Amino acid sequence: MDKTIQILGIILLCCAAAGATVLMMGTAGTATHPVPALDGTQTRGTATAAPATNAPGSQNSGTCTRVTITQTDGTTVSLPCQPERLIVANSDAAELLIALGASDKIVGVDESTLSVPYIMDKIPNATSIGDWETPNIEEIIALHPDAVISYSSYKPKNIDQITAANITVISLDCYKLDTLPSDARALGMLTGTSNAAEVYARMVEDTVTEVNTRVKSITETDYPTVYFESYTDYTAESKGSGSDEMLVAAGGKNIAGDSQTSYMTVSPEWVVARQPQYVLKVVSSSNTLSLAEIVENLKARPGWDTIPAVQQNRVYAIDSDIEYGPKAYIGLVYTAQLLHPDIFRDMYPRAMLDEYAGKYVSGTNVSMMMYP
Repeated sequence: MDKTIQILGIILLCCAAAGATVLMMGTAGTATHPVPALDGTQTRGTATAAPATNAPGSQNSGTCTRVTITQTDGTTVSLPCQPERLIVANSDAAELLIALGASDKIVGVDESTLSVPYIMDKIPNATSIGDWETPNIEEIIALHPDAVISYSSYKPKNIDQITAANITVISLDCYKLDTLPSDARALGMLTGTSNAAEVYARMVEDTVTEVNTRVKSITETDYPTVYFESYTDYTAESKGSGSDEMLVAAGGKNIAGDSQTSYMTVSPEWVVARQPQYVLKVVSSSNTLSLAEIVENLKARPGWDTIPAVQQNRVYAIDSDIEYGPKAYIGLVYTAQLLHPDIFRDMYPRAMLDEYAGKYVSGTNVSMMMYP
């Protein structure tokens, strides 16, 4: 009997030991482990699987939210996720993306953007896709973009090739004064920088409203007549062009404003016959002549010595950097102050330019914007 009890005791002890082992093994499966934090340090916590995120150039994950924006022409375009890789075939859009804090999303740009130092020093690794009108489709595909941003007014000639490669083309001008706020808000929604976009858009709107309010106090008969010349000699900025919109907003009367096209070719005699009180010429930043040289060349044109603008030294060259693009609201103040110095004496466009360079895009205030 005693022997039997001893045997039963041994069996019970073995069973207890086996149960403890199983219990320990089960507990080990839910042990707490170090989990890497976002800053690279380690914190204590229960290890869990991280949610899937989008890989660069891919929008196939189901964890993101669809984004829909309104393009410059009023149409909408949707992407399954906020893009992480953007090709920008529009230097104005590239500058605005930088201003909003989304430069890290730009992986490719057109050739004209490569020539703008204050843009490229923020995106030195962006790859060229060639000319903005006919970008290189192979280069575009190789960059695995989530979208390509082009002008709305001037779409790529080979846009069908881009869309055929299953790449979304987003059309935003980002250079006309009247659509700058909405274009900025669209880029903000697209890139997750809506707060910054709203601050910028309201600044533009407030500036335009202030200028409009002051212009309304001026009788239309006091609006000076202006010949506004585009980049090419004797090409007038006419109705529908960005310069015409700015000129009208600034209280000027465009002598080519009744044209049915945005740009019209005119003759020297045509300009002389209309006797403009001001002559303005927009100059590309890539122009090799200084603004002062361009003004002197304008004054020296045959027959122009009879024009009031020349006789009264009211001939001006304006850098395109403030005439078009994200800084166009500053160009509006420059122009309004030029045409109506007494009304706009207390607005300071140069200070506005310095503020823009400090807050949004550095290096944009280093060159002369207008001469004289």
